[in-house]
Parts: sequence; structure tokens; C-alpha cells
Amino acid sequence: MGRYSESESSTRGVALRASKDRLVGYVARLCKEHDLRALAGGGTVFPLHALISPRVSRTVAFIVAPTDLARLIGLLREERWEVEGGRRVFTPLPGAITRLSHAGWPSAIHLHSVIPGFFEDPERSFEVLWSHHGFAEFHGHTVPILDKISTVMFAAHDRLPGDSSKRLADSNLDYFLDQFRSSLSPAECRALQQRVREVGGSEELRPLLEGLGLDVGETVLPTDAYARWRLGLSSVTMGDICLLAVIELPPDQRLKLIRMKVPATPRGILRAARATIAALARLRRAPQRLDAQLGRSS
Repeated sequence: MGRYSESESSTRGVALRASKDRLVGYVARLCKEHDLRALAGGGTVFPLHALISPRVSRTVAFIVAPTDLARLIGLLREERWEVEGGRRVFTPLPGAITRLSHAGWPSAIHLHSVIPGFFEDPERSFEVLWSHHGFAEFHGHTVPILDKISTVMFAAHDRLPGDSSKRLADSNLDYFLDQFRSSLSPAECRALQQRVREVGGSEELRPLLEGLGLDVGETVLPTDAYARWRLGLSSVTMGDICLLAVIELPPDQRLKLIRMKVPATPRGILRAARATIAALARLRRAPQRLDAQLGRSS
């Protein structure tokens, strides 16, 4: 959820952490005043769960209820926070993080809502996270935070930006797995396995589950609701869902998906090709649709 090389023991690192704590309290206060739901996550909450971050980040991260995201972005913009542009890379997918910066704050805010690869309805996925959340004090404010199991899930997620089908080159999974193996009890491992399945994230978090010796389960397709939220569409076709799955599933699972969904007949292949072309056209306009819907456009 945002990375920045900085020594925690340095004066600058201590000042940055204090600033981030104030910012977490600030965002939580804004949400409380306007009856919005958001969970603090990322490196800010790692120490609360006896986890050690590999580095200090210059960002604070929140997972926001999908139905509250546009409102929270609007409120932050009213407070002179500016929406940053996405990463300038070629990608078939819209970004899944809203990044905001402010001239008066040294840290940025990253808002997550629709989590890439969590194929369940994003509203339901948020309810799963919210139903297990805890609380912590940040700068005089009681802040809802991800619990330990959800924090583990997000720490191991290598595609949170969402604008690439590739996992991050600087993955910290191996670093975290050593911690998870020693800090997660058998009961917590079972809870992790169950929660990953509840949000439809088994394939996305396969490296985490396998690294802990847990059964991954069967590959699932994105739900209609996930595809609608992810692509900014009011309705989706099976072509949209399959194209999204092909992009977001690991390469070794894509052929299995095609065999499951495309009849091995000339007519079936032709229909699939036409559906893919139409889905590609809708996919290409997804970033603009989402920016307009969420109020991220200038």
C-alpha cells in the first residue's frame, strides 16, 4: 500500500510516522463526520498486529466502502487535496487506487475500494472486512482498522494498484511469509483461508496460501458485480467477465478458463471472438468512466 525507502530509526522517519498518524486521524474524523466507512490499513497498522514493515511508506492507506468512495474523494478535494494521475504505463486495466496529495502534508493518501483479484461483489467484500475490523487510537481519534487477518491479506497482495496484470517486481511476499509462518496460529490460518474465499481472492492470493501450506481451492470467475465496479459499467456481458478474468488471472489459469467457457466448435470460437472485440472496446474506455463516476477528473 505504497512504499518508500526510509529508515524508521532516523529523525526524518520518526517525523514522517508522526505525520502519518495525524493524517490517519484526520481522514477518520472526516469519515465519522459524514457517516462514511473506511478502514485504515497498510504499514500504519502493521505494528498493531506485531508485524514489521520492510520500509516506511510516504502514504497512508484506507479501504473504503465502494458506495462511499466518490463522496470521500469529493470531501478531500474540498479540503484542497488533489487527485494524482495514475502511473504512465501501458495497461489494459484502469487503476484501482485513488492517490491524493496536499501541499501542506508530507504524506499522500491512497484510497482502495474495489480490490483487484477479489472477485466477489466489492460491496460484499468490504462487508467481510468491516465485520472483522478493530479500532486503534491515532492522534486523539478512534480509527477503524483492518484486523490481523485482513492485514495479512493486503500485505501479500502484489497487484493492489490494479493497473497491471503483472505482480510487483519488488514483491515483499517472501519477507512477509517468514513473519506469517511464525505469528499465525493454526486457527488464524484457517480464518485466513476462509476469508480469502469469502472475497473471491483465492487465485490472487495463491502465493500466500501455498506459502503457508493452505489449500487454494477452485478458480472462480469474477462476479457480475465485481466486473461492473471494476470497469465502471452499469451492466456487463459474459464477454466482459471473461476478458477481465483472462487479464487478472495468473497465466497458468487462463487456458483453463478458455476451455471452460468457449465451446470448441467453429461457431463457438466465432461468437467468443465477437464478444471479445466488443468487450475490448468497453474496457478501453473504463479509466475515463471511472474517473467521471468517482469525481477524479479535473
